[in-house]
Amino acid sequence: MSDEPELRRDPVTGRWAVVAPARAARPHELGDARPRCGPAAALACPFCEGAEHDTPHEVYALRAAGSAPNGPGWRLRVVPNKFPALQTLAKPQAAYGCAEVLIDCPEHVENPADLSDAHQRDVLCAYRARLAAHAADPRLAHVAVFKNVGAEAGASIAHTHSQLIALPVVPGLLQAELSGAEAHFARAGHCVFCELVERERTDGTRVVAETAYFVAVAAYAPRFAYEVWLLPKEHAPCYEAIADGAALELAGLMRRVLRALDAVAGAPAYNWFLHTSPLRAGDLPHYHWHIELMPRTARPAGLEWGFGAHIVTVAPERAASALRAALPAQ
Repeated sequence: MSDEPELRRDPVTGRWAVVAPARAARPHELGDARPRCGPAAALACPFCEGAEHDTPHEVYALRAAGSAPNGPGWRLRVVPNKFPALQTLAKPQAAYGCAEVLIDCPEHVENPADLSDAHQRDVLCAYRARLAAHAADPRLAHVAVFKNVGAEAGASIAHTHSQLIALPVVPGLLQAELSGAEAHFARAGHCVFCELVERERTDGTRVVAETAYFVAVAAYAPRFAYEVWLLPKEHAPCYEAIADGAALELAGLMRRVLRALDAVAGAPAYNWFLHTSPLRAGDLPHYHWHIELMPRTARPAGLEWGFGAHIVTVAPERAASALRAALPAQ
């Protein structure tokens, strides 16, 4: 593959990316922050079992039979964010919404890839449950579900957890996806994400791994090197419809991809985002839910922040090849 720079356009939103491998050799006078750093042991972690008094009362939990709410005995908990960006009891001029934290496990685990597939399935099913719960509030339009791992990705607590922010509006990036997908459907008569899945599986060069129901591909026009998208193979607009068995399969795929990413990119900080259709949107023919895994392998600068175009130094085809080679067997 050539090291000549290449301009690529995201097939859904039209966002531009520059693939420029030669830039990897540029000098760095400023030191790099370590991607994932933190104490080796939990010191007064508010998310560990036994510290339930440090969080607001849980709104959802998976617990051992007979264990009392807001005490030990849980497998995962969802609690209101103690420092919310939005408020459920907002004054007329304030931002209405709901901010929650999903604490993945009672033990102090910092790497989500260390969770068992069954436990990660429970996390994915908890996303489903909270999306359904927020859909009952007609004032809410969308739930942003995401995970920050490592300080460079915005995490302030090392204990693995996700965040759910229910909004009265559809966020701009999600709306751009919806609009791009709808425009493609009007032109071509089919879902752009389904087309993407078929094209990537046929070509194969950007496929990282696949299972019976899901495929993981290196993003064609990535924002960061080793960016990976995980998509259902069949058309599925609403994440809330995921079955328990499919969630278990997705959990295993995610664990393998995360292990490969750690091996290839040196355990980078990363975010993952669940992109799904707006609440109560119904069975959209043009949209397809997916998870975007975005490792923080570089620092955004002028072109990224000022103009929305990203430069990456590892071509997606090379990223996919390296990740495939590093995948654990199961």
